[in-house]
Amino acid sequence: MNREAKLVSVEYTVLIHATEDFDKVIKAVENLMPSRLREQKKVEVEETYGHYENPIHIAKVSFRNPEYAIQALAWIWARLFDEDKARLIRDLDLHLDNKPKLYMRLDKQEAFLGHVRLSSGDDVIKVVFNFKGSREAVKDFLLSYDLRVV
Repeated sequence: MNREAKLVSVEYTVLIHATEDFDKVIKAVENLMPSRLREQKKVEVEETYGHYENPIHIAKVSFRNPEYAIQALAWIWARLFDEDKARLIRDLDLHLDNKPKLYMRLDKQEAFLGHVRLSSGDDVIKVVFNFKGSREAVKDFLLSYDLRVV
């Protein structure tokens, strides 16, 4: 079995409700990126409708560049609160699927304020890191990458 894992891409996804300011929500997403990625971002928007036919925009920003994905992971990790780092490591199996992808749900309001906080609520920016390699290799990569409380 190949024990090597490689980070290949990152995708940010956020729901923007009719009651929210589109530009402010995009700013919150940008606040979760290093400046180089902010400059390169292309926002894709899909419009859908909620339960009561209220418009909802789904905004996505993807980087299919391994270097950018590593920069995004390092940037988020460096700014994540220590208790959130500890929770992510403790619950790593809940954040990592078999594809393997690492899922982070980050608080949208905190992101707008420039903070990086995990959230279990609904008002989140979803960040998905895509890897090549086995799930176990990805876990090893993440734990050796410095995904621990510093």
